Amino acid sequence: MKKYQVLLKRTVYASLLCCAIPSAQANNWFDLQTVAFPSWGSGRFIGFIQPVFTNISASPASNHLIPRPDYVGETDSTGTGSTSSAYLQRARFLVRGLINPDISYYVGVEAGDNAYAYSFGNYAPRIIDANLTFSNMLPLGNRFEVGVIRAPGPEDAMQGFMTFNFLDLFTSATAQLMQPVFYQANMHYTSTGTPGGYQVPSNYLSGNNGFRYPGVQLENWFMVAPKTEVAYGVMLGEYGRQFETGTDNGQIYAGRIQASYLLSPHSDRIFRDDITGYVWYQEANPQMNGMSNQMVRDGFGMTARKGYMRPNALSAKFEYISGTGNIMAPAAFDQIPGVTPAQYDATFYPGEQNRAFGYDASVGWFLTKNIEAVLRYDWYDRLPNIAVQERIFENRAISLQYHITGWTRIAVDYIDRSLTVPNPLAILKANGQAGLNLAESTGNAIGNQFDLYAIIAF
Repeated sequence: MKKYQVLLKRTVYASLLCCAIPSAQANNWFDLQTVAFPSWGSGRFIGFIQPVFTNISASPASNHLIPRPDYVGETDSTGTGSTSSAYLQRARFLVRGLINPDISYYVGVEAGDNAYAYSFGNYAPRIIDANLTFSNMLPLGNRFEVGVIRAPGPEDAMQGFMTFNFLDLFTSATAQLMQPVFYQANMHYTSTGTPGGYQVPSNYLSGNNGFRYPGVQLENWFMVAPKTEVAYGVMLGEYGRQFETGTDNGQIYAGRIQASYLLSPHSDRIFRDDITGYVWYQEANPQMNGMSNQMVRDGFGMTARKGYMRPNALSAKFEYISGTGNIMAPAAFDQIPGVTPAQYDATFYPGEQNRAFGYDASVGWFLTKNIEAVLRYDWYDRLPNIAVQERIFENRAISLQYHITGWTRIAVDYIDRSLTVPNPLAILKANGQAGLNLAESTGNAIGNQFDLYAIIAF
């Protein structure tokens, strides 16, 4: 493990052990996702639907196939190679409330044409949240959460639907490092011939888990100064896709600590004015072909917000994510029977020597009370340790959004995508001119994307 990863791991867990100040009510992701609003009483039904129209200006590569636009595998109907489509991306229905003043519950179901609703070839509604949070029952004000839990991690993984800035919410680093599809753990997979790579057939791949794992979490938040809050969570869970025993693959440990400076002590609970810095760490040891390999994901970042739904309100974010072990390289094309390469949807590189990293930055500006413009840039380097497999993903995005209410809006996004092959000579040597032509033409064929969508909350 790299020295900075060891230092980050120790910083997160030492900070969690040292946080021994009694809790005071404050606002943060742990609060929003675990403790029900008192006004909801014993239960309130909430949710949202997300209809979408997408157009992708992709072109065929040298094999006459159109690349998948997101390179993540089964995500939505845009992954079929079609250049335009209308579909229901998400429909999420939630019930949240209080069993008593000290116990909150949270149950949610997700449906739609997305990777969470996908499982081994089929789409169906699935439970996405199911947990209880116990407050005022542990020393020092710590809270205890049990059930299906959103693991402490990067900012995009912690966000709730009311703060999504793009239809393609997740950057390449978040999508590929933090939201891989899961595979059947007890199967034997064939080596690709590339050092450390194993092909996983599509019929052994499930969907993703929405950043959630069944497990337990200790969390707390408190003020260390009149305008300064510290919050943390540390979790032990089961690595795999919740409610699918075939993908269970050992334990996962996760922790995040953040510090926030409150710019306004009376800002909204969800859209509060603050500057927040955070670090996080996740570790698991999933097996592939009977061999356990260390998988680490870690990162850090900073967010800021000043105002919401008023002229000149601003928001900004920067985040860095890295990973070692179990790096996933999804197939660039939908796999068609009888067409080479063989039927597989992803290649996994399980050894801890395999790595990837990326970063993103975004800024949002309310032009008027209702109209917001958002710019985002993200960059992701996958498998720089394997020259023939290294790929660099780069995206530039702009979004214009009309906010009807704090949670409901209509938006248009435009995403300029690029894919770079940084080591063409290595590909030429390993796969010949045809292999190099396919790799480079695939990068050139990646299409820019236009989205028109709505998030309608109720």
